[in-house]
Amino acid sequence: MSSSVLSAATSGAASCSQRTLVTGRLIVQQTRGAAQKAPVQKTAQSIGGVKKGQKDKWDRKINREYTHRQHDIPVFTRMSEDRLKLPKTDKSPAVLPEQFQPMSTSLNLPLFEPKAITPKNVGTAAGFDLGPTNPAKVFGLPKKMFLEYRILSTPCSVIRDVTVETMNKLERAKDSSSKDSRIVFTGRAGCGKSFLLHQAVQYAKSQGWIVLYIPRAKSLINSTTLHTYDLRTQTYLQPYASHLLIQKLLTVNSEALSQLTLSAPFSLGGDSDKGAASADKARQMSFGEGTTLSEVAQACVKDKSYGSAAATLEVLMRELEGQTKFPVLMAIDDFQSLFHDTAYRDPFFRPIKSHHLSLPRLILEYASGKRNFSKGAFLSALTASDTQYAIPLELQDTLELGYRHPVSPYTKRSETLLQYAQGLAPGEGEGEGEGKKKGGLQNLRVPEKFSVEEAQALFGVWKDDLALTNSRYDESFMAKYVESDGNPRDFVWKGVLASYAPS
Repeated sequence: MSSSVLSAATSGAASCSQRTLVTGRLIVQQTRGAAQKAPVQKTAQSIGGVKKGQKDKWDRKINREYTHRQHDIPVFTRMSEDRLKLPKTDKSPAVLPEQFQPMSTSLNLPLFEPKAITPKNVGTAAGFDLGPTNPAKVFGLPKKMFLEYRILSTPCSVIRDVTVETMNKLERAKDSSSKDSRIVFTGRAGCGKSFLLHQAVQYAKSQGWIVLYIPRAKSLINSTTLHTYDLRTQTYLQPYASHLLIQKLLTVNSEALSQLTLSAPFSLGGDSDKGAASADKARQMSFGEGTTLSEVAQACVKDKSYGSAAATLEVLMRELEGQTKFPVLMAIDDFQSLFHDTAYRDPFFRPIKSHHLSLPRLILEYASGKRNFSKGAFLSALTASDTQYAIPLELQDTLELGYRHPVSPYTKRSETLLQYAQGLAPGEGEGEGEGKKKGGLQNLRVPEKFSVEEAQALFGVWKDDLALTNSRYDESFMAKYVESDGNPRDFVWKGVLASYAPS
């Protein structure tokens, strides 16, 4: 019994010592953990957001900035009224001198009209009357031309030798098919192709032509408007762009369109299979034979769903092709952009070809001669400075423009675009004429340089419009003419408009 009690006491003491050891270790571990997790006390104190040790440095910086502001920034003082050019009185406030007031000048220029476009007037400037129905006001203008007209108090242009030549071509074209008058303006960048095209549009409008002017053709392919696929034509329609084009066509040519009528009945939208409501709508939008084209266009403009715009534009163009009462001019700027892949994508995210879009295809058909007006002409201009839509090889080969860089003999050409460029449908041909390739577009090369008389007339316009601050006009003219090498665009933008600072 004593031995059992002794062993029990010994085992109890051992277990007690083990518990004490384990407890001590836990306390030590907890103490170490508490010491590690305890936040470090910050010794530096902040006074007003600045550490105590940096307060003096901060004060010195504030004092330096205050001293700097006091010395460098002048105090505004009102100029005494007796020093003003036109001091204010009790009845009128002080104003700037007249020569410095905006739009205080008015150029006294003859109007750009047919009787002014003669060889005798070559080298003179003529102004445009940009009324509410003027093509430039409705269809718009190329960007550079638009900016120049915004700066000038009177939009104007210089009559050149090529201007007289182009207007003579339009005079011959007003009694013949547009297939015989398909011209493309080519030349060096900035030589005045867009200005020449605009002059042709203004001339045709003043002569009573029906005018369709697209100053920025690349807006039709840069994916800025809606496009939908049409199973009937297997092309992509552009409803909103067609609607906008009809609206502009109606605004500019409302008087002529009111004198032309439909040769066949036409229904503007609607489908009788969709129910009675749709059938009633279709009957309301039906036009019988003899309805004026202006009524059809107005009904399409009022339809804000744009669903019938493409079909209406097709009907209007068909009627303009067949009528012989008015000659029709289709003028396209940035024409080379229509020979590129568009920014539109098909369901497989592949670029859509330009001739698969309704509006570019329509233009290319008139350019190639596949569609023609009974009376009229097709004019276009290439943009040589556009790097995104450069002149393609198909046009360079057809118009014999030459290559700016060597071209590999293995570079492929599009057969479809070559047919559009050459204007040859299968089995068709045309007679050869002066300056015309067989079946192709006529290449009218615009002179690369201003003549001295032409440049002098344009310089006089900007001088009279107070764009020059240098009084040494003869020296300035010769300097700017030589610097620009006679290039019309450089003469204005890098010459005249770059001379605002007085010397």
